[in-house]
Amino acid sequence: MDDYSRPFFRAIAVTSLLVTATALYLLKGDIMNALEVLLTDPLAITATGLFRALVFPGLLFISVVPLMAEWVERKFVARVQVRVGPLYVGGPEGLLQPVADMFKLLFKEIIIPKNADRPIFLMAPVFAFVLGALPTIVIPYSPSMVIWNYGYGVLLFFAILAFFPLDVLLAAWSSNNKYSFIGGLRALYQQASYEIPIFLSALPAVMLAGSFRLADIAQAQSKVWFVFLAPVSAAVFFVSMLAEMERIPFDMPEADSELVSGWTTEYSGMAWGLYQFSIYVKMLAFAGIFVVFFLGGWTGPPVLPAVAWSLVKVSVVILVLLSTRAFWPRIRIDQLIRAGWGRLIPLAILNILLLVLFQHYLPGVVG
Repeated sequence: MDDYSRPFFRAIAVTSLLVTATALYLLKGDIMNALEVLLTDPLAITATGLFRALVFPGLLFISVVPLMAEWVERKFVARVQVRVGPLYVGGPEGLLQPVADMFKLLFKEIIIPKNADRPIFLMAPVFAFVLGALPTIVIPYSPSMVIWNYGYGVLLFFAILAFFPLDVLLAAWSSNNKYSFIGGLRALYQQASYEIPIFLSALPAVMLAGSFRLADIAQAQSKVWFVFLAPVSAAVFFVSMLAEMERIPFDMPEADSELVSGWTTEYSGMAWGLYQFSIYVKMLAFAGIFVVFFLGGWTGPPVLPAVAWSLVKVSVVILVLLSTRAFWPRIRIDQLIRAGWGRLIPLAILNILLLVLFQHYLPGVVG
């Protein structure tokens, strides 16, 4: 390990120790309960809080799904563009290619620019992963499969994500690179422009369910999904998701044709890998919240368990999000900002007003 990489991995180690110690303190009751259940009825371990936090829908789940999503994206886009994609690593169709890439990044040199702000430069990727993973704690995959069934889960989800643009800007500024800084400013403009429409488009789901608790919103769609009652909100939310994640056609902050690689230009090795991983973790969080808001969460015919319905719906949404890379060209930054402020926000507000009128005059039909 080179001298430049040691501070980064020390930062990760210290952060991991602090997070682990905090988690052990907060989950000490769940740990004792899980040990008791494991000794008496091992199959019941899945109903414990510790299992939900560490396995599903917690740490293990949000670590495996992004790796699979990266492989699916590369294979899908390759097929659309008549290429092979990952093929030889890890059995059929290069299934373990993401794992091989992860190990490769672990041993690559992390180069820190001479005049960079070292503490911020090294800690920004760690915070990016944390900010991408934290919103998943309030997303329910069934009435019982949720880490924290918080009464104001909708507000907490968006409050956590609101810090992500600040982390991106800090990473860009700490790099001391003009291309990185321009990419960071683009990311800030872009995500600030689309945080308003994405929140406004989520309000109809809250209004229809009469609750800020995500489990209540999913349960309220047992008869009809909200995508049919508020299709405009679903469309605005989906487009805003793409912009928030900087996915094509909204990948202006990483525009390689004019910004090298945007705000990640100076990052290499596992520092760059953590940023890429955090983007896919954030995608999982957005797919989960879209399913809860508009696709009924775990609700569905009893041919599948509730958790299975959630996983199927989340997988479909992730596949659609990934497919945009294969079909759409990148738009200009002015088109993106104009679309956010001039079209999506008015659409979201108009949809809320129409929903209020329908709920007032047609209470038996809507809500």
